[in-house]
Amino acid sequence: MLNSAANALRALEYLVERGDVAISEIARHLDVTVGTGHRILVTLVEMGFAEQNPDTRRYRPSGKVLSLAQQMRGRVNVRDRVHLHLVELVQVVRESAHLAVLDEGLVLYIDKVASDQPFGIEFRVGSRLPAHSTALGKALIAFDDDIDLDTIVKASEGTDHVDGPVDRKRLERSLRTVRNEGVAEDRGDFMSDVRCVAAPIRGRRGHVVAAIDISTPRSRFDSARDQLRSEVQRSAERVSEELRQLGVDTLSA
Repeated sequence: MLNSAANALRALEYLVERGDVAISEIARHLDVTVGTGHRILVTLVEMGFAEQNPDTRRYRPSGKVLSLAQQMRGRVNVRDRVHLHLVELVQVVRESAHLAVLDEGLVLYIDKVASDQPFGIEFRVGSRLPAHSTALGKALIAFDDDIDLDTIVKASEGTDHVDGPVDRKRLERSLRTVRNEGVAEDRGDFMSDVRCVAAPIRGRRGHVVAAIDISTPRSRFDSARDQLRSEVQRSAERVSEELRQLGVDTLSA
């Protein structure tokens, strides 16, 4: 009975992913006979979760699935879900983690979870920092082909955190590195004793909508660098997958 229920759920998931499938495709996906695949699809149709195209005889999700998804989306607090990922990340690395978005060319911190260590690095929620000198900022702008670097540079130079002109060529080199590696770093660029690694979070359509970072004192960074880079990237990918499943394409303050 449990195996039948599991196959039915896997079949429904496959229908949602593919949109329109034949009985033979479902059977191959579930590794069952065509007869069994047919019975599973018939059950989904009888329960109202699937329907058969009368012209092609292929199966697709029904409107009931969309209705349930919309109801669920309306009840899920996306920010709470993302916060749980921050908590899990901090539990693994024992350093502070932050969530940020790009707002008018600056990095806007919208959530954080502090380290449980006696001395840690954390930025206040609501802080607005330059994008060019922070790992979060570089993660946010590196993967956006439509980003206007002039706007980013102008916004950064308009803050109290930048004394002189931004080195545009250095920034472009840094962004190329981020694109190649998938992870951004701040090795004292913003504050000399602070080290950060960050990775982009993508929404439903694949666009970068936010970024997540790990911030640590310089004294603890070098020995943990590889783990921090790996964990922040893994956490960002998990958040991105959740946003995709929820159909979310933006994270706001």
